Amino acid sequence: MKKMAIAAMVAVLIMGLGIGSASAASSSSSLQAGSLGFNVGFGDSALGANGVVNVSGRYFIMNDMAIQAGVGLQTSSGDLDADYFSTSVGARKYFRTDDFAPFVEGKFSYVKEKVSAKFVDTTTIDFSGNFGAEYFLHRQFSIEGSVGVGFGTVKENATSQDYTYFGTHTVGISANFYF
Repeated sequence: MKKMAIAAMVAVLIMGLGIGSASAASSSSSLQAGSLGFNVGFGDSALGANGVVNVSGRYFIMNDMAIQAGVGLQTSSGDLDADYFSTSVGARKYFRTDDFAPFVEGKFSYVKEKVSAKFVDTTTIDFSGNFGAEYFLHRQFSIEGSVGVGFGTVKENATSQDYTYFGTHTVGISANFYF
């Protein structure tokens, strides 16, 4: 019975990918002026992989260019009393608006994290340029990945240390939904 359930799930997945690729041919209509997008992503380039899910919205001002704004929130209690808040704004330019849509983007992020148990209290301001691509599985759904270069400042309030960084970072994998 267990093998049959796994085989059925694999068959549904394969059919879904095939249908998604076949119907994604009109994905360029999702990247048109006036369209809205919603992004759910994992990974935080400013503070490392801390498990916070960042969400953002995207509005297309031209057929291949969008402005975006996002937020990330997390609060924890108990042994690991912690708070996390991030906000970001930016712009994205697509090179192509096909099923595979590469892009370049610029982003400004503000991140505030406080973890009482680890005596962490940081404020980060990050400017980054990212390069990546979206792959449309359906006209209104895509997955994306990107990497980038960031420059920022970190103020560690608990230890009164400030520093500046510059370097590459992984922005992560995310899913996009278009309306």
